[in-house]
Amino acid sequence: MKTVSELVQETIDFMDRGFYEKGFVSTSQAIAETAKKAYEKSELSNNDYQRFLKENWALISFMGLRRALPLPLNVPFGFKRIAPTFNVHHGAEGITLYVISQTLFFKKLPDTISVNTQSTFEIKNNQLILPRELVSGLIGSVIFHPSNKDETSPDKHWISISDFKMFVSELWGRRDLAERIMKFYLER
Repeated sequence: MKTVSELVQETIDFMDRGFYEKGFVSTSQAIAETAKKAYEKSELSNNDYQRFLKENWALISFMGLRRALPLPLNVPFGFKRIAPTFNVHHGAEGITLYVISQTLFFKKLPDTISVNTQSTFEIKNNQLILPRELVSGLIGSVIFHPSNKDETSPDKHWISISDFKMFVSELWGRRDLAERIMKFYLER
């Protein structure tokens, strides 16, 4: 099994090469491992993933969804048949929870979901298309999560939060830094 650090590095390598679908898989696994540490559980329920997203949603949306909103999305009937748990409207957090749980279950991004080069959620041809920045927001929630403060990585991977570009090796578990950056931008 890969460590959180290895999964984050893998995600960043995939994103650098434009393979956001593969990056989403690694990110989902990193979220699972982080939530296991945070909640001190060996097995997670859907409620645990929902709790993780809720606790980290401000950072996820700041890093990954600033241009993807407004939501909820109107989900066409064809997609509802593929994903029966969807109701008429789901917000970004509900959609993200669904995609993460399906990705972890299938160990790949389901065929009905892909990642877009645009900064918006879209539905085309009965396929949900996620904004690629969502992967950055999700991996940021892992890097900055306090339960990962003991993770280490080489100084060759970096991540951006707005105009700030920093080495991941300096950010493990430093939610305080992420909160300072968000506060700086939100108060401007």
